[in-house]
Amino acid sequence: MHFSFFFVGLSSTASTRQSNDVVESTDPTWKYCTMPDVNKKQSLKCNYCDKIYHGGITRIKYHLGKVPKCGVAKCGKVPSDVQEEMLNLLSKKDDNKQKKSVEKEEERAQVDLNYSEGEEHSDGDGNSILVLKKVTSKGGPMDKYCKLTPEEVVAARKGKSGVAEKVQSKLSTEKREEKRDRAWEYICQFFYEAGIPHNSVTLPSFDLMLEAIGDFGRNLRGPTPYEMSGKFLQKRKRKVQETLKSHKESWELNGCTVMTDAWTDKRGRGVMNLVVHSAYGVCFLDSVDCSAVKKDGRYIFELVDRCIEEIGVQNVVQVVTDNARPNEAAASLLKAKHPSIFWNGCAAHTIDLMLEDIGKMPRVAATISKAKCLTVFLYAHTRVLNLMRKFLSRDLVRCGVTRFATAYLNLKSLLENKKELQRLFRDDELNELGYLKSAKGKKANMIVKSETFWKGVETAVNFFEPLAVVLRRMDSDVPAMGFLYGYLVQAKIEISRRFNHDSTKFQEVFHIIDKRWESKLKTPLHRAGYYLNPFYYYQNKLAIEENETFRDGGITCITKLVPN
Repeated sequence: MHFSFFFVGLSSTASTRQSNDVVESTDPTWKYCTMPDVNKKQSLKCNYCDKIYHGGITRIKYHLGKVPKCGVAKCGKVPSDVQEEMLNLLSKKDDNKQKKSVEKEEERAQVDLNYSEGEEHSDGDGNSILVLKKVTSKGGPMDKYCKLTPEEVVAARKGKSGVAEKVQSKLSTEKREEKRDRAWEYICQFFYEAGIPHNSVTLPSFDLMLEAIGDFGRNLRGPTPYEMSGKFLQKRKRKVQETLKSHKESWELNGCTVMTDAWTDKRGRGVMNLVVHSAYGVCFLDSVDCSAVKKDGRYIFELVDRCIEEIGVQNVVQVVTDNARPNEAAASLLKAKHPSIFWNGCAAHTIDLMLEDIGKMPRVAATISKAKCLTVFLYAHTRVLNLMRKFLSRDLVRCGVTRFATAYLNLKSLLENKKELQRLFRDDELNELGYLKSAKGKKANMIVKSETFWKGVETAVNFFEPLAVVLRRMDSDVPAMGFLYGYLVQAKIEISRRFNHDSTKFQEVFHIIDKRWESKLKTPLHRAGYYLNPFYYYQNKLAIEENETFRDGGITCITKLVPN
C-alpha cells in the first residue's frame, strides 16, 4: 500500500510540473490532471483513473467531484478529500456566477429612460433630454462562448430557434413598460426626422440592430457618414457576395435561366436589368443604362453573352426575354454561338398579349370602354367619390401588373359591386348633388342600369380570369417551367366550363390563345417540362404518352443540352 501510494503521489507531482509548464493558472484542479498533448488544451487526463476527458478543466472538476447528470463519468479512484475539494470549488463558482447575476440586475435597475440621476432635465423648449451615466460592462472570459448572438436572440423571439427558452422578453412590471415606451419614443423620433418609411421596422435587420445596441450597453457611438459609406459598406458588400456562393452552387448543380427586363425609369432613362433564376432563387446580376445606344439585336446579344460567360456556358439552360423583335434577332445570334442554350419568350409577356388580343375583341372592347366611362365619372368628383366609398366601403379601381390585367381587375371589381353601384345611382343623395344631370352623369347612369352592360362585364371576366390566374403564377419567383403547359390547359378547360362548353361562345378566344401558345410557349423545353412533371403525368398518362410531341420535346432537350 505504501509503495503504491508513493508512486501515485510521484506521478501526480510530475504531472503537475508538466501541466504548470504549459498552463499558467491558480486553479488547484491542475494538481490532479495532466495535459497529454499541448496542442489539445481542452483534452485533459485524470491522474487517478488515467482517462482522458474533453472540454476543459471544469469537466475534470465534475469528474473528480462525482457530480451526477453533468455528462461526465464519475471517477472511481478519487480520494474523498479531493472529491470534497472539487465540490467546494464548483459551489464557489456557482456562488460567483449568482453574485455576478445580481450585480447585473442592480446595474440594469439603475437605467431610467425618464430621469437621469433621479431627476429629469429639460431644454429651453420644454423637451425632455435623456442624460445617461456611464456603466462599465463586466463580462467573464466565457461570455464570448456562452452569450447568444443578436441573430439567435431575434430568431428565438420569433420562435424560429431552439434557444427560445433562453430569452425572456416578458415585460414584468409597469416601470419596465414605461422605460420601453420612452425608448420607443426616441426610435420613432429618429424615423420621423429622417423620413424613413414606418414599415422599415418589419425588416429583420431592424431587430438585429436593436438587439446589438442593447447588448453593447450605454455610450454606444454611432458610425459617421464616412464610416457608413466606407468600410462598413464594403463589409456588407462582401457579406452579400458570400451569399452568392449558394446561388452559384445551385447554378452548377441544376442549371439556371438568364432573364432580361427592359424598362424606363422616372427620369426617362432606358434601363436593362439582367437577372439569374435558379432552383435556389432569383439573383440580380447587373443593370445597364442603355439610353444612349440603339437597343438592337446585336446590342442585346452582347449584354446577354457577357452575362452567360460570367455564369458559365455549361450552367445556363435558357435565356428568357420579352417578345420584341430585337430580342428575336438576338436569339438567332445566341443560337449560332451557344447552340446548347435555349432562348424563350417571357411567359408572362405572352399571356399578357393574349389578354390584350382578347381585350381588342369588339364586344369586350365595348364593355371596357363603358366601364371606363363609369369609373371616370365616379372618380372625377370628390363628393361622388366619397359617397361611392360610403356605399361600397372600399375603392372600386384596382391596379394590376399590366394594362390588361388592370382592365380585368376593374371589371371584376365592378361585377362584385354591382348591387351596391345600382343602389348608389338610385339614392336620393347622389341625385341631389346634381352631377347626374350632366352628359357624363347621364351616360354613367344609363350604363349602371343596363343589363346588357352587366352581361358584357360577366362575359369579359370569364374570358380574362382563367388567364389572369396563369399570369399571376408566371409573374412570381416560383419556378414554373414544368407547370406552364398544364396551367394553360387548365385555363382553357375553365373558360369552356364557364360557358357550359358551348364552343360558339369562346371559339374566338381559344383561337387567340392557341395562336400565341403555338408560336411562343410550345417549345421543346415547355413540352419536356410538362412531360416530366409527375403532377400532370400521372393524371393524364395515357393522353401524354399517345401525344408523341411531349416525348420528342424531352429528347430534343437532351440532345441540345448534352450534344455528346
